[in-house]
Amino acid sequence: MTPKGERIARIIKERPMSFTRIRIILIAAIACLTSASSASAGFLGSTITSQYYAYGTKSGASSTFTADGGAHARFANYFDVTVTDSQIIYDFHAPVVWSASPVSLDRDGLQLRNGNLLTFLDAPSIIGVAINAASNVGRFSAANVTFNSSGIAVDWAGLSFTSASLIVLDLRTAAPPVVAEPPAYALMLGGLTFAAGILRKRRGRA
Repeated sequence: MTPKGERIARIIKERPMSFTRIRIILIAAIACLTSASSASAGFLGSTITSQYYAYGTKSGASSTFTADGGAHARFANYFDVTVTDSQIIYDFHAPVVWSASPVSLDRDGLQLRNGNLLTFLDAPSIIGVAINAASNVGRFSAANVTFNSSGIAVDWAGLSFTSASLIVLDLRTAAPPVVAEPPAYALMLGGLTFAAGILRKRRGRA
């Protein structure tokens, strides 16, 4: 039970009840329900598919993994993909210059010429992507990243990478809807029932 809920329970048990006080308790109980905290959900545990695109089409087979904060989806020994609760990290292991390419993907707001697409299943909706300061690839900017609610496309056509290159993306997600805790509902209903019983007894004695 939340601290607010405990305070309401003490009021119900210890203080004489009047109609005005019952109204106050009801308002407080509703406030307790509606002020439940909400936070952006994370990506750990979600299912992610990595697919490379280049030269107008898919390049190689896709790789599917569960986000666990570890490295996955190595592509041609050039890079690994790590997905944490709130970040995507591309960690490069070999120097490479990615060639120019015609458009290879242009769908649902996602665009790639030469780069990688991540799609998310059983994950929160993505509403924002920002380049973390740990990224160290020259000329890589927000223009290289497109996204929608369930996918992120990272395009590096024409860019140069070393074996120490990193691309780190910070993800922002939609907060889940506020759901009141079952104990809070039980508290409100129990308190109202208790208060109604007291009023009935008082009226019976009047």
